Amino acid sequence: MLLKMHGTENVFYLYDVMGMDLDDKAMSEMTKDLCQDGSDGMLFVCDSEIHLAKMRIFNSDGSEPEMCGNGLRCLSRYVLEKFDCSEGVIETLKAAYSVKHIEEFHGISAIQIVLYPVKSLEHPQLKDFDTSYSFKHYTVSNPHIVGHIEDHMTKEDLTVLGEYANNHFDEGMNVNMLRVIGPGKIYVQTFERGVGITKSCGTGMTSSSVDYAIKNDYFDKAIEVYNDGGMIECQVIKEKDYKVLFTGNATYMSKHDLKGNLLESFDEDKAYKLFFNKTRI
Repeated sequence: MLLKMHGTENVFYLYDVMGMDLDDKAMSEMTKDLCQDGSDGMLFVCDSEIHLAKMRIFNSDGSEPEMCGNGLRCLSRYVLEKFDCSEGVIETLKAAYSVKHIEEFHGISAIQIVLYPVKSLEHPQLKDFDTSYSFKHYTVSNPHIVGHIEDHMTKEDLTVLGEYANNHFDEGMNVNMLRVIGPGKIYVQTFERGVGITKSCGTGMTSSSVDYAIKNDYFDKAIEVYNDGGMIECQVIKEKDYKVLFTGNATYMSKHDLKGNLLESFDEDKAYKLFFNKTRI
């Protein structure tokens, strides 16, 4: 049985494979087959030797990224409910993150992740990345660049920029365009490596919130990060690197068989739509 979930309308299939032996090729091919419906990727709930569970995530093109913030919120909710606990630690490909359930977040329930470390690093290939924008490089296990815009970028322009970045950087690159819409409020558009333009990208919003906090000395305060899928909140804490408290929805949409056929739809998305409409005001 599969669940379909979304984190700020970043849509995933979730498959609990704890106790099962499913190899990388099978995960990749299953993801490519199922995500032909337009879903962004697939989350696999795997066994962990020391934590509650391990997240494996595959993008819609079958590639495996190091991390996905929106996906981790979704998987964390499922795992916390499975083990009947309010908080715990989830392992990912390169790191482990503390997660907990938040009962009330702007009228909906949510998951908060402690994302650490978020690093601001020099990238040797950034200096010859030839665009009219000034970018800064960040890592949240996976690589991001953040640039600033005054107006909303068209999908066509973001696609050209994102494809150029993914051809230019050896490891590929998530491209985030940040627009300030008010004190402590930013709007982020992302071209996600292995996916393309997505309604939201959790680690992209995290990188962008760190960039905003650095430029505006806006630490230890909630930053509202808006995107085409809704809104999440980030609180940036300055330590050796940067720690970000990352809070947003994890919404159950539907239940499916292993071929993707719909078995049952849930009502939770109605509450999220009300929340989404408030974020557009």
